[in-house]
Amino acid sequence: MPNADSFRRDRRQALRLTGAAAIAITGFPALAQSSAPNKITLGYQTLWAGGGEIWETLRNTNILELHGIEAEFKTFTSGPPLGEAAVAGAVDNFFAADAPVLRAAARLPGSKVLARSHDARYAVLAQPDFKGGLADLRGKTLSGLFGTTVFPRAVRQITAAGVAEPFKEIRIINQDVADAAASLQAKQVDAIVTWDPTQEKLQRLGYKSIYDSKQGENFGWIGLTGNWLQKNGDDAAVRFLKAWITAAWWTSNNLEQSRTWFAGTSRIDKDILLVAENADRYLRKPVADIATIDFRIDAATAQGSQAVIDFLVSQKLLAQRIDVNAFVDVSAIERAQVDIKAGRRIDPARIAVRRPAQS
Repeated sequence: MPNADSFRRDRRQALRLTGAAAIAITGFPALAQSSAPNKITLGYQTLWAGGGEIWETLRNTNILELHGIEAEFKTFTSGPPLGEAAVAGAVDNFFAADAPVLRAAARLPGSKVLARSHDARYAVLAQPDFKGGLADLRGKTLSGLFGTTVFPRAVRQITAAGVAEPFKEIRIINQDVADAAASLQAKQVDAIVTWDPTQEKLQRLGYKSIYDSKQGENFGWIGLTGNWLQKNGDDAAVRFLKAWITAAWWTSNNLEQSRTWFAGTSRIDKDILLVAENADRYLRKPVADIATIDFRIDAATAQGSQAVIDFLVSQKLLAQRIDVNAFVDVSAIERAQVDIKAGRRIDPARIAVRRPAQS
């Protein structure tokens, strides 16, 4: 009769063969996870369409759990307060355009900017009877949220249009996105810097654009705090990014459902959200192959973000220069995308909806 040692060896071999067979049959190897899920508190913006739909997918499906992550969610109106919450330890992530992400990450040792999240539009909107373009803002009042990236990008466009000293030649005030829209409607300001879905909503009300952002000029970034990374490690960050890619792919193929979720959160009409989705390369139509999704931050984008940071410093809107390359780390998103292309990803048939969309 076989002894106990030989029995244990045979059992281990059988388990290895069973695991290999399961991989061969399903084509989706199990993700390496610890016995307990990594816990994370995630913040996202209720007034930033495109990315918002992907966050709603993460919130309302089991995609994060399938990647070994247990999440709680908190909502914010814009990137700067979300960044402040990260600095205070209330959330574990950054989600905003480049400047507010960098400003927050620079205050938390060990924090990293990991990936791009989505494409977005912004505009300088003026009163319906405003005459002229950006150069004609001289002597007028402009509202924008200083802590965003669209504000310095818009001011740089104003400078390029011929306003050499915009902070002297224009009365510029600092307001959150909702307050700026209210000021425009109350005729307290002549123009504002804003983004979707607020941008589209105001344009439908008759406010005119005197500057529309170019494709690729505005985008979202995702990062994780140093505290979370130190506690959970790089492998957990890779699994989080694989969940983000999976959620983006699922959203593009189930957009009506994700749009309905985000409409409920943002209280913005779905047809207005549709315009913002069309500005994103992966949401404008269904993505057939998840392996084609690429959320890396390339060198040209990082260089452009450095120019924005340097502009903020030159205008005394940022006290200390931030070295963008010191915070952008694409190693985790590259690992995540390599895994997905190699088939080391969840079976999409396992994705389940927790809360069906309701019109």
